[in-house]
Amino acid sequence: MKSIFLLLAFWFAISPLTAQYTPDPWMRDEGTLEGFVVDSLYYTMVTDANFREKPGTDSKVLAKLAIGTPVRMVEVAEVQYTQRGVTLPWVKVEVSLTGAKPQQGYLWGGFLALAHIQTPDEEYMPNRGVLYLTGVSAYDSTKHQLMVQVRAAKDGKELSKAEFTTNGDLSYYPSFAVDYSPFMGVKALLMVNYYYPACGYPSGDNLLFWKEDGTLAKVLETSSVSDGGVFYSSETYVLPTDKGGIGDHILVVKDQSEFVEKGNDLVRSKQTYGVTLYKWTGKELKKVKALK
Repeated sequence: MKSIFLLLAFWFAISPLTAQYTPDPWMRDEGTLEGFVVDSLYYTMVTDANFREKPGTDSKVLAKLAIGTPVRMVEVAEVQYTQRGVTLPWVKVEVSLTGAKPQQGYLWGGFLALAHIQTPDEEYMPNRGVLYLTGVSAYDSTKHQLMVQVRAAKDGKELSKAEFTTNGDLSYYPSFAVDYSPFMGVKALLMVNYYYPACGYPSGDNLLFWKEDGTLAKVLETSSVSDGGVFYSSETYVLPTDKGGIGDHILVVKDQSEFVEKGNDLVRSKQTYGVTLYKWTGKELKKVKALK
């Protein structure tokens, strides 16, 4: 209990989480996932992606690309394809196949990661050489709900995969980070957030643990939303390596505020806090205590 109140005292001094962050240059038209950037580098996020001669599922397959294959965007075709509620264009890409000159062909956009993190292949680097990938695998338009995938790969082989739902729609932007916090039996902590940078759009971090046994699973989701200075609700987590953190625990602090107009100013009329402490048991993230 003493530790919890100490953490509350440190709340306003807590530094934001810092970790590796490598977003793809992802630009969209409203309501779609269109907008791949020509001359940018992308990675395949599925195993045996069909690399075709022309855009379309009936076109000749030139090769099957392994997961994590780097491709250079050449052109975005007008032809689109829909799978599991996700509509994306076919894209012309250039890829260097083993023992051959760079070759151009087409991939469906859903086979490409929207954001990635490449771990340096250096001595003493945790999970050296691992490529982390994320993208949208399905979309439920009636619920405005995304199905998101996160995969870990190395040398053309998938190491682990997780799939989960989160708030948002096909206009949301992905952010991606990795941390090597000292959780017992965990190789890496991945943080995935699909968000839209405007008022009234909910977002939140999805936290995934890549465990020593090779499984990758979502363990926690936070939520944040605000609306033009009228109100905001924000959940922030504190990891063991953050200031005020506790080993093998995650602290989630929820801050809710409302504002009213007084003259030409917005004045806070209400503010509440909630604190929830979770403990990692080695198998699951278990809720220990909630304070208000």
